[in-house]
Amino acid sequence: MTTSTSTARPATETYVPSVQRRSATALAVLTACVFVVGTAEWVMVGLLPQLSADWHRPLPAVGSLVTWYALVVTVAGPLVTVGILRLARRRALLVLLGVFVAGNLAAALADSFNILVAARMLTALTHSTAFATAMVIAVGMVPAARRGRAVAVVTAGWNLATVLGAPLGTWIGDHYGWRVTFWAIAALAAVVLCGVAALVRPPAPYEAVRHEGEVRGLLRPRVALVLAIIVVAQGGLFTVYTYIAPLLQQISGFTPSAVTTLLALFGLGAVAGNILGGRLADHAPWAGLCALLVGLAGVLAAFSFTSRIRWTAAVTVLVLGVIAAALIPLLQDRALAAAPTAPTLVTAISASAFNLGVAGGSRLGGHALTSGLTLTDLPWIGALLAGGAVLIAAATVRHHRTSQQ
Repeated sequence: MTTSTSTARPATETYVPSVQRRSATALAVLTACVFVVGTAEWVMVGLLPQLSADWHRPLPAVGSLVTWYALVVTVAGPLVTVGILRLARRRALLVLLGVFVAGNLAAALADSFNILVAARMLTALTHSTAFATAMVIAVGMVPAARRGRAVAVVTAGWNLATVLGAPLGTWIGDHYGWRVTFWAIAALAAVVLCGVAALVRPPAPYEAVRHEGEVRGLLRPRVALVLAIIVVAQGGLFTVYTYIAPLLQQISGFTPSAVTTLLALFGLGAVAGNILGGRLADHAPWAGLCALLVGLAGVLAAFSFTSRIRWTAAVTVLVLGVIAAALIPLLQDRALAAAPTAPTLVTAISASAFNLGVAGGSRLGGHALTSGLTLTDLPWIGALLAGGAVLIAAATVRHHRTSQQ
């Protein structure tokens, strides 16, 4: 009996770590998937001057590449997700990554501006659905108690895209040309595709997709409330963040190079915030979300005053990065919790809600400036919107408690 016990124990002890290692490796691949998708979106901002010079078009005309990409993500993302729901999620992700690679190759080879626009639109079609599918696969590979951390791990790819991917892509474009940037993105996406094919093995129950169940799962009031929180909170943040560079230069007195450093500081705060958001999502999701929304409103309101002194402006940028990033896994987790039978579709729609908030906030900030308001007025406008998100979150919590009684 002693012998049989001693031989059985190592098998048990090595099985769980082996499963955990496979899950960790798969999560890393899914994070890389989100990283490359996010990089493809954000890198365009840094490439605009080169594209303007190469195509002999004014910046606003070339800037339409950013606008149309966001619009396609917002409108077409959920439709593409509905169309691909019948595929097993891993297979769907492989298809999406294949289209993504093709879109970036087409951009690298584009011999006219219109072809480049078409290539970007093709890439944008995969954006929300690839993000959603990677997220749902990740959540399905971990225990329910660790769902928030899995969300945080995958969304870390998004933060890394803004902190590392986009600047690196811009640097490649500056030194070797914008076409090389798209070649590099396509190559990295091809590596990720191979990684998904070889290393990502979702459990069978999470591979099965119910088309009708996903659509019906969205028809809940709490889903609409969570999406409203995302749009309004992101709108408040990007009313300010869109114009944070001129704010820091003209009001705080930082040089352009110092502003670049401060944006990197924002990114470092975002990395810490992503970890914080994941832990809050697992332990106190609604309390954490409400607290962070209150914090966002407070920090934005304070920015009108702290932006006038350099060191307080720097601290504010850091704190803003922490809060902004911490909100992402919490909001994604609440969206998944609001529609448990529609994980892929609700994640895709929440990605569209994030983009809608970004577009609305930047538009509102621009309208405020053209109407005669100043840069120091933008934080107050953003704070009011964030306060609106707090009210919606409180109403959602109240609705949740009422439905449980």
